[in-house]
Amino acid sequence: MMHLNTTTTLLLLIFILLLHSSNQLSYQSSLPAAGRQSPVTRVLDAPFSDQFPYTKQQLTPEWPDNDRAFYFLPKFVHHASPGCRTQLTNFYSTILPPPSTGATLDLCSSFTSHYPPGYKASKSVALGLNPLELLFNPSKTSFNVHDLNAEPTLPYPSSTFDVCTLALSVDYLTSPLSVFTEIHRVLKPSGLACISFTNRCFPTKVVPIWTNPFTPENHARIVGEYFHHSAEWEEVGVRDLSEEGWEGQKNPMVAVLARKKKDK
Repeated sequence: MMHLNTTTTLLLLIFILLLHSSNQLSYQSSLPAAGRQSPVTRVLDAPFSDQFPYTKQQLTPEWPDNDRAFYFLPKFVHHASPGCRTQLTNFYSTILPPPSTGATLDLCSSFTSHYPPGYKASKSVALGLNPLELLFNPSKTSFNVHDLNAEPTLPYPSSTFDVCTLALSVDYLTSPLSVFTEIHRVLKPSGLACISFTNRCFPTKVVPIWTNPFTPENHARIVGEYFHHSAEWEEVGVRDLSEEGWEGQKNPMVAVLARKKKDK
């Protein structure tokens, strides 16, 4: 009986926390400085490398152990500051399909996709490592427990989704080209991929290239190289979603976007 009471109490606490966070922002919010330029938005101006510039060693974390074991226990913690999360949610409201339409895929997902409160596409799939966290994701219509480092192939038909998001986890991918190729495959023609990140991470699980140097500019360049060398993308660009005055005081928030080419 005690076990039942403890479990029920935990679930109620989680529900209350989710309910509180869902009231932070309305869907109609928009990014106030959509065209803002900064050093990070210009890092893709230089030509990309002729060959993929990163080695297997540079994509092997300090702790390369089984990710499902590492993330076995649900955490229900945010991996970005409140300001960063708000900026990302604002931006998502400008790129996601209208509510109850289209199909979205959120990779490396958890108990939140950072989508606008109350938002659901007609098909909203969340893919991640922890089933309990995914169960509590309010934006999903379905979810899959799947380790992208163990199996980069996505369990979906080609040309399924309008938008694919991957927030705060690209730095943990050990086979990024395979994952980005799969993102391209499951997107519809002209579908949009949005890869976002800040400057928080698990140091022992992040790939070494992410920390050398540990700057938004380096991170955006890395993601740009992933796009360039993985598939036929177009309109690859960087959006600086950071709060005004973030440097030295707040966390940055950056998104790198690319569109799957239309069928000819």
